[in-house]
Amino acid sequence: MRPAITLSACLVLLFAAGPAYAQQSVWEGGREKMTSVKEKGAKQVSKVKQWQKHIREWGLDSNYRHALALGLRLNTNGWSGGLSYLRNESPGKKVIWQLYFSGLQHEKEVKQQRRATTYNYLAKNTSYSLGKIYNAYTLQLAYGREQMLFPALIDGNLSLSLRYAAGPALALLKPYYLNLLYVTYTPEEHAYVQSERFTGANASQFLNPAYVLGSDKWSKGLGETRLIPGLFAELAIALEPGRPESFVKTITIGGNAAFYTSKIEIMAERKAYPYQACFFVGLAFGKRWK
Repeated sequence: MRPAITLSACLVLLFAAGPAYAQQSVWEGGREKMTSVKEKGAKQVSKVKQWQKHIREWGLDSNYRHALALGLRLNTNGWSGGLSYLRNESPGKKVIWQLYFSGLQHEKEVKQQRRATTYNYLAKNTSYSLGKIYNAYTLQLAYGREQMLFPALIDGNLSLSLRYAAGPALALLKPYYLNLLYVTYTPEEHAYVQSERFTGANASQFLNPAYVLGSDKWSKGLGETRLIPGLFAELAIALEPGRPESFVKTITIGGNAAFYTSKIEIMAERKAYPYQACFFVGLAFGKRWK
């Protein structure tokens, strides 16, 4: 009888200990999961702190609070050149002042040269744009902001920021002069050249390549320049390679839109609009200081 009692007791103890052991295993597994979650959370917090440190280091260098840069842009409707002044306000945020001068080109504008050799002795055979009636330029003064988006891309060697600016714009339309050929027979043949801007009366000569010897000098017509006021706005992404140093080097990619109080006429027989819009890519070099 004793062996039977002993076996029964062992079975009872075994079944009683099973749930306790299982419960202990569950608690130990829960503690491991909690520890893993805490470790992951600590890593995330560490990454956030490192990111904030990057922003502080890139966005607001204590040694450089001001920057002045000379920029050049290639636009979908011409070219631009100008100056930009930036001032650090807070980590990752800057104030921008910029002044840009641009030359506008119509999509249908094509340079060409006179092929005929007759009467070339009357004037210099220079290239010209058939149908062009104005040289168009713009002057834009802007105030804006720069907000850093990513302070350290590609192993910390590139920062990416968003720029937005707006302000007054001024369009300058300078008449385009061509050297036009005239031939009379009274009764002998007499050929002469005359520098003229486009008018309705001379359209048959101005728009006909057979009567165009070439363009006149650029300064011709400066005193007749029309000024057209307006407003503009632009949005761009600024890429800055390398850590902030005293030497500024920035690549900008963006768009610009301007609205004027009158139509911007460039080509004859082409519809003109009181607005201009373009995309651009630019490169700027300059200097930082305290």
